[in-house]
Amino acid sequence: MGRKGMHLLRRNETVFEYLPPDGVTSDLNEFGQHTGERYPVHRDPVQYRGNISTPSGVVSNEFFGTDTRYTHVLVMSDPDVDISELGMIRWKGDLYEIRAVRPSINTFSAALRKKTANRAEPWEDETPANSGSEVGG
Repeated sequence: MGRKGMHLLRRNETVFEYLPPDGVTSDLNEFGQHTGERYPVHRDPVQYRGNISTPSGVVSNEFFGTDTRYTHVLVMSDPDVDISELGMIRWKGDLYEIRAVRPSINTFSAALRKKTANRAEPWEDETPANSGSEVGG
């Protein structure tokens, strides 16, 4: 296959933006008090290339374990990419949560869940690893 095989892989890749995590912030109510709802804060986006598609087949479903709350799968040919579960993906104008990451020897894969609104939503079902750091709101 050689060079022709690599060309086919590159042709299927799309450009997307990764928004790296930068802590969390809390909403303030009309009295200036924290509401308790925490939102992730992200740094400036970084552009990457990868294959983003809807999951299909048993292998995709079993690859990320029991978490089936994802709508798309990201696959990249660079296994050493600096993408974490606390960041976000922006692709075709939509935002995606990173539900799980699975680096391997030759590739990097991530399970993505499409956000219903472009505004960041509070964490509902899990607490991030760096939840102790509050950023002023």
